Amino acid sequence: MKLVKENGIDTASGLIGKGVEVTGDILFTDGLRVEGRVNGSLVSEKGTLVIEESARVEARVDVAVCLISGILDGNVKAKSRVEIRRTSRVRGDIITPVLLVEEGAVLNGNVGMSAEAAGRLLDATRPGDGEENILVKGA
Repeated sequence: MKLVKENGIDTASGLIGKGVEVTGDILFTDGLRVEGRVNGSLVSEKGTLVIEESARVEARVDVAVCLISGILDGNVKAKSRVEIRRTSRVRGDIITPVLLVEEGAVLNGNVGMSAEAAGRLLDATRPGDGEENILVKGA
């Protein structure tokens, strides 16, 4: 399978094509693209999971990056980011430091962002030594 870049992220290695249904635990290393059906769990320490528009996934997901365009029924834990595209229908809880949800996507569940990720965001928004603090009073 060829290597595909999606939003600057390498997303190819394995494929579960249309018309293929897999039941059980799937462990992968680099990337997995799902176009068919998966029931069980999808796990990768550093890999990217791509759930295509034609896919229906009923699984526990634990990956580095998860890009969703299809239907996902299950909880997601992503170490780096989750992107939910406009064609997505997601039902389940999501834990990730970065979450992108496009207009039109459906998400039903809880979202948790780690304290570490929130701390990094806070540090990035604090003014540096040379920056000026501005106090604005409301009317």
